Amino acid sequence: MMDLSEAYHQVSTLRQQLGKIAERDPDQEVTGIAVQTLDKVLEEARRLLPSHAVVQTMRDLISPGQIAEGKEIRAVDLLLVVNALFVALSGPYAE
Repeated sequence: MMDLSEAYHQVSTLRQQLGKIAERDPDQEVTGIAVQTLDKVLEEARRLLPSHAVVQTMRDLISPGQIAEGKEIRAVDLLLVVNALFVALSGPYAE
């Protein structure tokens, strides 16, 4: 289980890495460990911020089916989700 600080650090790292990928090629597809890591962070963010509406609905943006099937997801799409998580974890709901 992650605490808020660990979740924030994970999201910050994902944000930096995905930002670099999306800057080079927004249509670059991401698979494997990056998607699995995001799924874990999403799960933990939902647990840590149960009253945050955006965090609670983010799981619908990147479906568990996509993740389970190993489907490719565009870096820019993942970056949008990660940026929203970053804001949520650094905002008033994280206090």
